[in-house]
Amino acid sequence: MDIEKIKKMIDIYPEKGRLPCPVAHYIAVYLSIPPIEVGRVATKLGIGIYQCQLGLFGYGRKGISSYKVIGKKVEVPEKFKAIVEKKAMRQGGKAKISCIQLWQIADELGINRFEAGNAADAFGYKITPCQLGCF
Repeated sequence: MDIEKIKKMIDIYPEKGRLPCPVAHYIAVYLSIPPIEVGRVATKLGIGIYQCQLGLFGYGRKGISSYKVIGKKVEVPEKFKAIVEKKAMRQGGKAKISCIQLWQIADELGINRFEAGNAADAFGYKITPCQLGCF
């Protein structure tokens, strides 16, 4: 992928030095490239990604509770946990699920991404990797 095309799209965003997750994903779709490519270019340019669509980071000053917007009680369909459990990977007793898998589950069940991220976090799942390479 032409790094200059990605850079040009990032530069269009009016807030310099920062780029919201939804905008990064829009750029990826617009350029027909994987989101990780946008994330890599943003990192090289020193651009911070914020406002994670799963609610995991970028909602306040790092290190304070409002940095994440997860942690609130949400109601998800009964089968959410079963689907997450089926798709999750286990390593040393810890369960992980990827960002893209949570997006797919949310779409499948008709819930929003914040709810999926919040519920997975509440159930004790580590959400990784990020589609943009942020975590």
